[in-house]
Amino acid sequence: MILLPGETIKLSSKSLHKKAEGTLYFTNKRLVWCKKDEQVPTVEIAHEAIHSPRVNKSDTKVMLKVITIAPGTANEPSETNAPVFNWNQENKAEANGERTKFVTELSILTTRRTQAAVSGQKSAAPTPSQNTTNNEYSKLKIGATPASADEIKLRQEVLSKNGDLAKVHKSLVISGLVSEDEFWSTRKHILETYGIQSQLRKGESSAWLDLAPQNLETGNFKYTITPNVARRIFKEYPQVKRAYVDNVPHVVSEKEFWKRFVASQFFNRGRSADAVKGRDKIFDKCTQEEDSAFNDTKRINLAFLTRLLDLTRTEEDATETGNAPDFTMRPSRTDSKLALIRRFNHHSQLVLQTVLNSKRKQLASDHNSADKMLKEATALEDLNIAQPEKKVRLNVKDRSRYFSSLAADDAGKQNKKRALDPAEVRAALDISFDISRPLNGCGNAQKTMGTLSQATHRLTLQKRPNRIQELQIPENINVAVAECHGAGTEMLRHLWAILRMPPSPERRQKAEKIVAAFDNVTRHVRETIAEASSADTKNPKLSAMIEKMLQPTLESLRVGKKSFESYIKAA
Repeated sequence: MILLPGETIKLSSKSLHKKAEGTLYFTNKRLVWCKKDEQVPTVEIAHEAIHSPRVNKSDTKVMLKVITIAPGTANEPSETNAPVFNWNQENKAEANGERTKFVTELSILTTRRTQAAVSGQKSAAPTPSQNTTNNEYSKLKIGATPASADEIKLRQEVLSKNGDLAKVHKSLVISGLVSEDEFWSTRKHILETYGIQSQLRKGESSAWLDLAPQNLETGNFKYTITPNVARRIFKEYPQVKRAYVDNVPHVVSEKEFWKRFVASQFFNRGRSADAVKGRDKIFDKCTQEEDSAFNDTKRINLAFLTRLLDLTRTEEDATETGNAPDFTMRPSRTDSKLALIRRFNHHSQLVLQTVLNSKRKQLASDHNSADKMLKEATALEDLNIAQPEKKVRLNVKDRSRYFSSLAADDAGKQNKKRALDPAEVRAALDISFDISRPLNGCGNAQKTMGTLSQATHRLTLQKRPNRIQELQIPENINVAVAECHGAGTEMLRHLWAILRMPPSPERRQKAEKIVAAFDNVTRHVRETIAEASSADTKNPKLSAMIEKMLQPTLESLRVGKKSFESYIKAA
């Protein structure tokens, strides 16, 4: 595809348009689809002309329809000649993931344009309702600042790796019930956690690299060396890395190099007493370099070694075995064992180097640091002169007033205990709590309900950990029940947040969409109950049980719809 000046590609995916193969591109300026092996765009839509994306509800095909803005209007949709793109991939989950990326970018694009239009239409003189708005409502405003490119990318990665969250995002954001920023405003902790995890660098494994051969049916052996295994070999044996750089590919091929490596004496020495292979010019040189490196006394800097000797370090072992030299302290009597011990020591050195911090390395780098560490280690607290603390003497002129005040306080507490009425104590502890009403005075309602749900779930699992197995609920029905609960909870949470804010035409329209979507959740609940009644299971009461499990969701939707009707009447 031929790019415009200053244009960069954000997304690209192979797709179908009018049964023709091609590639769909999303850039920083437009949405483009090009036929296979062609550079001229067949479909080209500028960002300013995109109204909204639409997806199909069918599970058989993965389709995306892009609605454009009608010519001559500000933001009126036009479905005339709206392009439709299909993903015809064998892996359906991968196809849905590709489509979700484009839908997310298009939704964010339209959300930003809507926010810019709303901010441009704000009046300079505030209305009376705006003057009386509580500070709590101002905190609930979402979308004040558009999301950055890094945050958008982070959202896409979270949705691609969390299938349940992607389903909720599809039912709420893509269907137009809530905006992109409203959806993520209560899930900032998920983005922060994933962002921290993605920035963590995984350390090198401390496990010993042991290449075990695979026995074939012909009686031969087969070694599998992946790129990760090759990197670990280069780290364990720097001589092999130098040999690889010097010989591959201009002297020998990579396959031939690794074949000669596993057959060399350098690789097999120390594995068994009779594992002596033939001579190899490349790896015999590696053996000589390794021996010369281990025998070189100058490789260890003896100038800055610590002069401290901790006699208590092996005290626990010495009390039982004594301090006489054992077999581990004596030099090896055979050269084969010596090579293996050296490699173990070298591996231990590599592991320790990964955990040494820069401060410890700095302490052992010069004489002053070594002397300072020695002085601090040999300092005895008993020999140090104690420095007297500077204290200011409290001079109380009239001590009688101090003790009389203490006596008066004790007398007042005793009189208060005698005059305490049991009815007043019970009244102070009396709490009336209605869980069907919005949580207006509990602070963070999302965090509060999440803590309550986790505590209830944990207590239930402690009492009966095999509850699902005891009820004999099929896996597909269990997943459907969880989807009903999740969709209903999300819609109700956004509805309660809107009903707590002052009325406005935009909030009313959004609330109407959410309440209208209650019918989809109710239909999904009925379908789940019907599926449970026709399921092949040993539990004869499965249908009644599922209906009982989903009854609170239906009741909550009914209460939410009733509260919305009261909200409309009050407005």
